[in-house]
Amino acid sequence: MLRRLALWMRARMDVGTFETKADISTFVLHTVLVATVMATAIYLTVAAVLAHFDLLPYPFAAALRFGGTTTILIASSVTALLAWLIGSAAHELAISRAEFERLSRTDMLSGLLNRRAFTEEMAAGGGEGSLALFDVDRLKAVNDRHGHAVGDAVIVAVSEELLRVFPPPHAVGRFGGEEFAVLVRSEDRDDCRLMVEEARRSVASHPVEWAEGTVFVTLSAGIADRAGRPLESVFEAADRALYLAKSVGRDRAVHEDEATELLAPRRRAAGGRGR
Repeated sequence: MLRRLALWMRARMDVGTFETKADISTFVLHTVLVATVMATAIYLTVAAVLAHFDLLPYPFAAALRFGGTTTILIASSVTALLAWLIGSAAHELAISRAEFERLSRTDMLSGLLNRRAFTEEMAAGGGEGSLALFDVDRLKAVNDRHGHAVGDAVIVAVSEELLRVFPPPHAVGRFGGEEFAVLVRSEDRDDCRLMVEEARRSVASHPVEWAEGTVFVTLSAGIADRAGRPLESVFEAADRALYLAKSVGRDRAVHEDEATELLAPRRRAAGGRGR
C-alpha cells in the first residue's frame, strides 16, 4: 500500500501536479483520511454482519452491544461513509476532467488558447468582430543567438502583453512557433486597429530581461474583418495582411484593405512565403 502510494506520488510529481510541499501534504492527508474511512467502514460492516448471524465471540459482541438497532445505526453510518467516499471520488473525477479539458485547450508555454481551441472560439463567436494575426519578428535569430530558453521567455512576455491589451471578451491564442491570433470582439474597426497598435508598440518598448542582458523584439500584425465570412476566408485574409506587414519592413500592422496599396509588383513575381 505504502509502496503504491509512493509510486503514485512520484508519478503525480512527474506530470507537475504537485508544485509545492503543501500540495504533497494535502494529497497525503487526503489519502490517509480516505484509507482510514474505508478501513473503518469495512470493519463496521463485517462486525455488523457477524453480529447479526451470532458469529462474534460473546464477550466481544456484548462489549460492542451489537443488536438490531445498533446494527441499523452502524449500517446507516457505513452507508453515509460510503456515500461520502463516492461523492468525493465523483467530485475529484469532475475536477480532473475539467482540468484535462482546460489543458487540452491550452498552449503549455504561453498559457493561451491553442490553435484548436481558438478556432472553436472563432466558430462559436458569430460573424462579427475582427481577426488579428501577430508574428514575432526574427524570433529565429533570437533563438540562434541566445538560445531557445530566451526565445521561450519572449513568447511568454508577448503572450502576457497580448492578454493585457485584449482582455475578455476578446480571445487570444497561440498558433505555434512565433505566431499568435486574437479574436477582437468589437464591431468598431478603428477600435480594433488602436488595440493592435497598442500591443505592437508595447511589445517593442518592453525588452525581455534574461541573465545576460535584455532582448528587444517587435511584432508584425495582419488584420481582417469577419463580416460574416467563412473562417477560412478570414484567416487567409489576415494571413495575407500579415505577410504584407512583414514584407514591407516588419514592426507594423496592416489591414486587409491596404493590400492593393502596399502590394508591389515584385512581390507578385517572387512568390513564396518566407518569413
